[in-house]
Amino acid sequence: MAAKKETEFPSIIRFLKQNGRESEVETRLVLPLIKHLGYQREDFKDKVTLKKSGEADFVCYVDQNPYLAIEVKSNAVNLSDPSAKTYIDAKFQLFDYMNTDDLQKVQFGLLINGKNAQVFHRKNKVIFPLTEILNLEEGTDKIISLLKKLLKRPTSYEDKKRPLIVAIYNNKGGVGKTVTTGNFAGVLSEKGKNVLLIDLDPQQRDLTDSFKLEVKKTDTPTSVFDILLGKEIKGSINTIRIRKNLHIIKGDERFDSAAHATKAITQTMVKKFRKLLDAFGEKGNFDYILIDCPTNWSFFSKIGVSVSDTVLIPVNYQAAQAIHNAVQVLEKFIPEVWLDRKGNGPEVLPILFNNAYTDPTSKKHFDSVRRDEIRKLTKDKWFAKLFDEAIEIKHHHEISTSLFLHIDETGPAPYTLKNKQSKVFKEYEEVLSQIFGI
Repeated sequence: MAAKKETEFPSIIRFLKQNGRESEVETRLVLPLIKHLGYQREDFKDKVTLKKSGEADFVCYVDQNPYLAIEVKSNAVNLSDPSAKTYIDAKFQLFDYMNTDDLQKVQFGLLINGKNAQVFHRKNKVIFPLTEILNLEEGTDKIISLLKKLLKRPTSYEDKKRPLIVAIYNNKGGVGKTVTTGNFAGVLSEKGKNVLLIDLDPQQRDLTDSFKLEVKKTDTPTSVFDILLGKEIKGSINTIRIRKNLHIIKGDERFDSAAHATKAITQTMVKKFRKLLDAFGEKGNFDYILIDCPTNWSFFSKIGVSVSDTVLIPVNYQAAQAIHNAVQVLEKFIPEVWLDRKGNGPEVLPILFNNAYTDPTSKKHFDSVRRDEIRKLTKDKWFAKLFDEAIEIKHHHEISTSLFLHIDETGPAPYTLKNKQSKVFKEYEEVLSQIFGI
């Protein structure tokens, strides 16, 4: 079958309005699209059986490596609403396929029916949206061109390099957001990853203060806050080098005001901030950009979560209210962002329990109490699996008393940089392996 010209796809979509069964979507839309992306018949398989995870509709290969996984749905399945159960179930089904051993090298995922399409990307273990939910019935040729730009068969298999932007947020203080951000950065940088930290809290500036970085009102002529709030741009935004592959953008006290905190965000702001972060990622060759967000669901926390690929929610294991706050984030705030961004993220990583008990007796008691409480709060909710897959960081005296230490003449650094042989480093290293797959 010859590859379809883009001008033929509108007629396909019009036909599928009346005949949108899954088999019709596969035959009339997906197969021509695969050919249009540059894959020959020997380059893809359909109905691929995966160990313990069912059957992938289509998998496209490059150099015998899985490169693109496609999940097809009928038009009766609502893929236009990112908060709809049908969409979430279909998305997680695609993620499950992409996370199997058979497809661990797959770079992209495509969720599609005759009405909508969405592209997902993988960085190591983390899968996140690369596009918003695309409406195939409006501007069909333009959408097909975008899909070809993103998913065109490369001449050889390649691992696409782009930074993963992670917001660390919970709607409660004292749960370990800054502790997590700093120690993650320490382990990532020690493992050779280039890391950019962003302190997005102009009031507390805990991450900035942890590095003993003073912020003066005349110190930073231009900051990310100027960009976000539409202020006059007086110069370039500079990152501060903490170590060779660890940089930070400081919190800026000039923007510590109720007027700024309560400002409404717009998608223009989100796109502008995202464009800025992508530029930082490209210029600084960053692998990870970690955003330490303020506690309250204010302008700065909303923009930090909205601009990210993924969000990590730390929870103090010993504080019941922290679990309730995490559920509020998942039940209310994240779907709000999904709707605003038309499904273009962020994906939510497994819940991170900080301050878990180390002694067996206390742990057994609290595990039982917390399980019952979590079961009640998450029953029949889309985010129940995030608690099922929760990861624990145990309470250690070292990190509870001193997160950051002056360890040499280069200045302060996260505790995880103090001693790579310490139990703290080893535990954070294991957590990063579970979450990010590195």
